Amino acid sequence: MVKVLSFSVDDELDMESLVSKAGYKNRSRFLRDAATHYAEALSSGDLTDRPVEELTEGTLVMYYQHTVAEKLPDFRHHDGITLISSNHACLTNSHTCVDTLYLSGAAGLIRETVEGLRRFEGVNRVAFVSAPSRDDGCC
Repeated sequence: MVKVLSFSVDDELDMESLVSKAGYKNRSRFLRDAATHYAEALSSGDLTDRPVEELTEGTLVMYYQHTVAEKLPDFRHHDGITLISSNHACLTNSHTCVDTLYLSGAAGLIRETVEGLRRFEGVNRVAFVSAPSRDDGCC
């Protein structure tokens, strides 16, 4: 189900510039993604909190239109990001493709990649969930 929300912002907050800077053409989509991103960051940590060179592992989930699949980066051959595993599915009801990529690499490089994918025309949603960091464990 979709809920429509409205809210006010101070005049000092130049919303149109933020929308444009982020590469969005639609303010509502920008606000939706911003709220979702903030909620995810609060619950699982955020790449922006990590030093650029810190080794980070996690899961990138990307929803996109099939027509842009050939234009998307190939993570199997990406310098600086190691693709551990990936999965692709075509969701028939929403007519959307989804890729789940398990990645490892420098936090700064993964952050730049996620931000670039979010601005890519035909990509509907991108989220990166960092894996918990432990000194020992099962693997």
